[in-house]
Amino acid sequence: MRRVALALALVLAALSMANGRAQSTPPALTILSAEGRRALPLTVINNQDYVAVDELASPFGTAAREAAGGLTITAGGRTIIVTADQTVVSVAGRLVPLPSPALRRDNRWFVPVDFLPRALSLALDRRLDLRRPSRLLVTGDLRVPRVATRVEGGTASTSVTFEIMPVTPARVSTEAGRIVIQFEADALDLAVPTLPPQAFVSAISPADTGASVIIATGPRYGAYRSSSSQPDASSSRLTVELLPAATDLAAAAAAAAPPADPVRPSVTLMPATGLRTIVIDPGHGGEELGAQGPRGTLEKDITLAVSRRLRTLIESRLGLRVFLTREDDRTISHDDRSAFANSHQADVFLSIHANAAVRPGIRGAEVYYLSVERADAEARRRAEDTAITLPALGGGTRTIDLILWETAQARYLEQSSTLASLVEAGLRARVEMSPRAVQQAPFRVLVGANMPAALVEIGYLSNPEQEQQLATSAYQERVAEALYDALTKFRGLLDRSAP
Repeated sequence: MRRVALALALVLAALSMANGRAQSTPPALTILSAEGRRALPLTVINNQDYVAVDELASPFGTAAREAAGGLTITAGGRTIIVTADQTVVSVAGRLVPLPSPALRRDNRWFVPVDFLPRALSLALDRRLDLRRPSRLLVTGDLRVPRVATRVEGGTASTSVTFEIMPVTPARVSTEAGRIVIQFEADALDLAVPTLPPQAFVSAISPADTGASVIIATGPRYGAYRSSSSQPDASSSRLTVELLPAATDLAAAAAAAAPPADPVRPSVTLMPATGLRTIVIDPGHGGEELGAQGPRGTLEKDITLAVSRRLRTLIESRLGLRVFLTREDDRTISHDDRSAFANSHQADVFLSIHANAAVRPGIRGAEVYYLSVERADAEARRRAEDTAITLPALGGGTRTIDLILWETAQARYLEQSSTLASLVEAGLRARVEMSPRAVQQAPFRVLVGANMPAALVEIGYLSNPEQEQQLATSAYQERVAEALYDALTKFRGLLDRSAP
């Protein structure tokens, strides 16, 4: 019996050691160049990605020499001077800031990974494009679009949508047991979700070579149809819908019962008079993580997931134009978010967030619209009255409104209040609300929005139970449905008030 127990202990110890080795696999940055791909080892120091300077010699032809407490790196005939524990380096006499200091550890020099695009790129006079979320470094003038993939399945079909930035043409073709999407690019910065085998899609993966994505089809797949669009000047979208075989379609049609709820058919309707374009703002992103739950759930991930679900509902049911301020994990300033909505001439701006509090017991969704000291009655009057009169061709005059940045939202406070109330009502029907469900606050992201705008906190990540809820597809879908309901009702109000 003791021998059995000892043997079992040895097996468990071996498995533990194996798991430890697997978990300790060091991270690496993939360098993508015209010659191919190669890995550059990374070292995580203080939760930041660092590169050992001696590792740069092989891929970039650098040489390093220590002198007087510092390090001199020669690259492309230029000199980079690095000083330990300093966040500034000198590139051929030009000072270049770094987000983290250079470090000397165990007789080796380390620089933050941002050193590559900020300093080394200048010395080499070569484009070095760091894609932080995917740990990818694109060198030279390669065409490497970012491609984010999402899968939306149902009983009748499954849609695979590719969000592509910048605009990149793609061709869809079929081979035995799979659909091939070939992009006109040198390579792809591809994000593919992990999904279990489904009825129509068994797997999605990059091709072994080239800039292609493979959709391995499932047992119910019979045919596909594809469509492409361009949401804005900087991105394109390709959707591939996988359909069942013709015999399955006929059988499904024969067995289908009359719809129990005909209120919401999934068809494309004509755009409404008062609401044509909606901008959804997934809060935070990139280096701005936002709130973080006890289990590590990040606000920036939750907000993007909910925003994508809401966009799908609006596009498929209302046929309106919907733009996201970010399609992937990137950092965007508050002013750029409202400027994005203004430049796309949005009729509604909705910013989605998840909350956090010191006390873990606080929970519930909340809705905000703008409150600024200057946005009182006088500010609203200025927003309405600030205009200039210019002579018009052919005689007469014309009046041009001047929208001041700090009062852009002031003229929409009443409509924003209505929007916030409708959002609160939609959420209350589906999720738990905070005791103070609708509030005013001076959120910077709302200040410059030149349209009705609201900010939604869909729950508290600091509450352990709510963190679990926020991470589930079911909760995210309930929130998206609630926001869709609110926007539909707001659309109706705008239609009735339109001349």
